[in-house]
Amino acid sequence: MKADVLAVVGAQYGSEGKGVIVYAIAREFGVHVRVGGPNAGHSFIENGREWKMQAVPCGWVNRDAMLVLGRGGVFNPAIVAREVAEIEKVDPSIKDRLFIDAYAGVLDERFAKEEGHTSGELHRRIGSTGEGVGAARIARLRRDPGQFRLWKDAAAEVGLDRCLAEDTPALLAKALQDGKNVLLEGTQGSGLSLIHGPWPFVTSHDTNAAQLAADVGLPPHCVSRVLLVARTFPIRVAGNSGPLFGELTWAEMSRRLGRKVEERTTVTKKVRRVGIWDDRLMDRAVTINGPTSVALTFLDYICSADEGKSRWEDLSDASRQFVWYIERRWGVRVSLVGTGGPNRSVIRRGAL
Repeated sequence: MKADVLAVVGAQYGSEGKGVIVYAIAREFGVHVRVGGPNAGHSFIENGREWKMQAVPCGWVNRDAMLVLGRGGVFNPAIVAREVAEIEKVDPSIKDRLFIDAYAGVLDERFAKEEGHTSGELHRRIGSTGEGVGAARIARLRRDPGQFRLWKDAAAEVGLDRCLAEDTPALLAKALQDGKNVLLEGTQGSGLSLIHGPWPFVTSHDTNAAQLAADVGLPPHCVSRVLLVARTFPIRVAGNSGPLFGELTWAEMSRRLGRKVEERTTVTKKVRRVGIWDDRLMDRAVTINGPTSVALTFLDYICSADEGKSRWEDLSDASRQFVWYIERRWGVRVSLVGTGGPNRSVIRRGAL
C-alpha cells in the first residue's frame, strides 16, 4: 500500500479527545508529527496511567515510530525535556526516535510572563491560556534574533541536542518514500482558527489541515486523509472565551446524565464551558478540512449507560442514532467512537 499522510484535526474549540484518538490508531503510523504549542494538552491512558502531552506526539506509544516536533511549532524546552524524561522511564529509546526541527521556535518563559498566564489581560479579554504562544509568534514575526530563539540555539540547555534535526521536511519526505505512513497531530480545533474562527476569540494561528501540512513542510497534496475529531457536547476554555452554542452548566449536564460530571482543561486546570452540539460549527469544519472520516467522542454524554463500552452492538439506540445522523448529514464515515470510562474506550467502525 502506498504511504500517505493523515491529518488529525479538532472539529470544534479543542479538547475533542484528539489524544485518545491518536493513541487508539498510533500503531498504524510509522511517523508521528506535532506542531502547535503547549497551550494544548493531549491526554490518554496507557497501562493504567494517564499521560498528558503538551509537546511530544501521543504516538510515542508506538515504539517503532519516528517522532517529530515540526518546524512550524513553538515548544517550551522545559516541557519537552520533562515529557521526554517521563517517557524515558518506560521507553529508554525515546531520544533515539525523537527529531526536533532545528528551526522550530523556542517558547521562552518570558513569553508566558508577558501574557500573564491565566491572570493576565489576554485571559481576561478572550479566555487565552496565557502560555505565551501568541507572544512568541509575534516575536518571530519581528525577525529579531535577540528577541526570539530557535531550537538549534536552545536544545543543549535541556540535554536534547542529540535530538536536533536540521531538515525535518526532508526527513518526512524520505519517510514517505520509504513507505511509512505519517500522522499529523493537530492541536486545538477548527473553531479556534485565527483565520476561520470567531475573531477575536481565537488562537494565534490557523488550526486546520492545510496549515498542518504547511507547518511541517509537506506539500498539501500529500495529505490524502483527514480525520476530523468532534465531541458530542463541544467545550470552550474558562472565562470570556467566545461564543458557545446552547451553553449549559455542569450542574445541568450532571442532572441530564444522572451522575456528576465536570471537566477542567489539561493546561490551565480551570473548569471548561460546555454547550450542545452545533451543526453550523461542524459545517464549517467539514467545509475547510474535507474530512475522509470522523471520530466522535464523549458518546457517554449522549447516554450514561454507554460509558466505557467497547462494542458497537452494545451501544444505546440514542448513541447509534446520533452517529448515523452525522454520517447522513455530512456524508462522511464515523470511523471511531469514544465512550469514555476509566480506559477512555474507543470503538473502531471502519477505515480512516
